[in-house]
Amino acid sequence: MKQQQAFARLEALDRHLVMLEHIGAALQWDQETILSEKAVDERANQLGWLAEQSHAVASGDEMGQLLALLDETKSESVFEQALIRIRRKEYERKRRMPKDLVRAITEGGAKAHQSWVTARKASDFSLFSQDLAVMVDLAREKASCLSDDSSSLYDALLAEFEEGMSTKEVATLFDSIKKPLSDLVQTYAEKDVDASFLRQAYPIEGQQAFANQVLTDMGFDFTRGSCAVSVHPFTTTIASDDIRITTRYTDPSVMDSFASSIHEGGHALYEMGASSTRLRGTSLAGGASHGMHESQSRLWENMVSKSPEFWERYYPQFSKLFPTQTAGIGLDHFVRAVNKVGRTCIRVNADEMSYSLHIFLRFGLEQALLAGDLSVEELPHAWDEEFARLFGFKPATASEGVLQDVHWSSGDFGYFPTYALGNLYGAQIWAHIQNNLGLRPDDVEGISSYLRYAVYEKGALQTGRRTAESVTGKALDATVFTSYLENKFSRLFG
Repeated sequence: MKQQQAFARLEALDRHLVMLEHIGAALQWDQETILSEKAVDERANQLGWLAEQSHAVASGDEMGQLLALLDETKSESVFEQALIRIRRKEYERKRRMPKDLVRAITEGGAKAHQSWVTARKASDFSLFSQDLAVMVDLAREKASCLSDDSSSLYDALLAEFEEGMSTKEVATLFDSIKKPLSDLVQTYAEKDVDASFLRQAYPIEGQQAFANQVLTDMGFDFTRGSCAVSVHPFTTTIASDDIRITTRYTDPSVMDSFASSIHEGGHALYEMGASSTRLRGTSLAGGASHGMHESQSRLWENMVSKSPEFWERYYPQFSKLFPTQTAGIGLDHFVRAVNKVGRTCIRVNADEMSYSLHIFLRFGLEQALLAGDLSVEELPHAWDEEFARLFGFKPATASEGVLQDVHWSSGDFGYFPTYALGNLYGAQIWAHIQNNLGLRPDDVEGISSYLRYAVYEKGALQTGRRTAESVTGKALDATVFTSYLENKFSRLFG
């Protein structure tokens, strides 16, 4: 078989795998939004079967034979090089995992998700602990299959979400900014600004209309995507032209729901951009990494939509939609309230300054769980103690603490660090946009156009780190993020 014939077959297998992934995404979307309680077991079986089919193709003999014939260094096509790289990485990882384990993780995650929803609603960790213990054991087994002598169990899981980044490197990056961030939070949490008007009742219809207008201006194509409501906001790709986001309207502040919509919109723009080129329908039609994906959602959520310039453009429309709630609130007051620094229990509602501290908490806890240094039974207490060390108080309930996030229910250990890495990637890209392109934060159309060209349409042609370096021309530097925060908040609060 010639090189081009082999690659054509490899691409066909890859597209088949993406189709299975999209079918699974549709089933998971349904589970997250409208699935009946009694359907959970059968849905778990359906998702487990799909995972098994995908595993068989990705790690099968034909895939191995094709990869043996193909050498990415011999191809002059960037697309071919990247697809070979990704399929080889997945082949090598999946060959080390028995299919029964793959199915068990998927089925266990579907069941654990339901018990997490129940436990979170009741604020009772015991309703989730047994299923979580199963998922921790399965994650350890998975990591044992994937790790080698030169890596830790956590390294093996982190690699699934952030290719080319080790636990030690992530820890070094986080440690370099942990104290500066803590000091900044200490300083600016003391700045008093009345944000009570944001916690009034805002009609959901108006919130939806405003968010949808901003999403449209950002470039979200409602002929290719849609919005819904879920317990935990998320984005999923059902097909190249069916990219869905969710938000929720149960949080205390109207800005929490708006921020969720813009955050998930950032993810969706990445998916839409990558699915508009030659990459469409392949494994390359997504983000370069979870950290790079997160950089785009957090760039839009914080660096754009919380800026004074953004609200110079949109506050007149917002105040017109909600005249009673914003009566007597000027633009400067509104912007300071939107950017108020605090010590909230809930990660997704945290201000951009304190947010990474929430990630540092989870990063340490899940390493301890994987290593066996912390048991599931000890987790709530360990969470509360570490949270108190970082924020100065303990969560009042389990729902505000250990039960607030969905990720561990699906066994996604190694995922959380990518949120804070997203802050670092995003800050560096934002600095490049500001320093070299001169785009103002209110020019959402211009920002979207640039990011579509520079980031989105490149998809997963490179790793997250290499994508950031190619955009900015610089290696990843965590201090760019803290410098950005210092400059922004000193201008806002003096």
